[in-house]
Amino acid sequence: MKKLVVLSVLFFAFYLIGFCQKLEGPVQKKELVGKYKGSQVNGLAQGKGTAIGSDTYSGKFKKGLPDGKGIYTDSVGNVFKGTFRKGMKNGKGVFIPVQFSKEQGITGYWRNDRYTGKEQLIPFEISNKTGSVTPRIYTTGPGDRIELSIIDPVDNSYITSGSVFITKGQATFKLYYGCYFYEDAIFPIEFDIHYNCRNKIGTSTIDNTIRIKMNKPGNWIVNLKN
Repeated sequence: MKKLVVLSVLFFAFYLIGFCQKLEGPVQKKELVGKYKGSQVNGLAQGKGTAIGSDTYSGKFKKGLPDGKGIYTDSVGNVFKGTFRKGMKNGKGVFIPVQFSKEQGITGYWRNDRYTGKEQLIPFEISNKTGSVTPRIYTTGPGDRIELSIIDPVDNSYITSGSVFITKGQATFKLYYGCYFYEDAIFPIEFDIHYNCRNKIGTSTIDNTIRIKMNKPGNWIVNLKN
């Protein structure tokens, strides 16, 4: 029993060493380590080149990783022709399975090596904008929630006297400390927003409208300020 435990510990230690060990040479993706022919900068593959390891890649490199347009063939023989970022499939491309495979060819878009669909999904869209509103929109991670705030440009207080309507999708609404919260949202979700606020020096009033559509689920933060 003790011998088995010792062997397990040693195996795990060697695994960690191999996993954490920094790759040497111009190519920094382990499946492509072997032969490299192409341009380099500071000892790393940069620009156009070809790398052959258990997998094969020919195309653009950046800091030792596929980055840009290229053709990637895995060890089985599946081929991906498209764009890469930091060694992963990112952007538009074509997947061609090895001959006689049960898999089918795919044309579309990838993000971080995962296929996202035939059409590129824009995270959010802005339209019908009038006045001087400047939106700041971002996500803090996965989820189904939108936090929306309308900020007065003079004293940075929250404006709650405007109108916010959901024109597509649905969500559970609550107003909390001057912010609009929409939880359990069903995406895509679209808001039509209309409000009045002072200009930056407080001498006049500005009428503002904006339509915001979130296509992808997430925990969204929407700040509207003039």
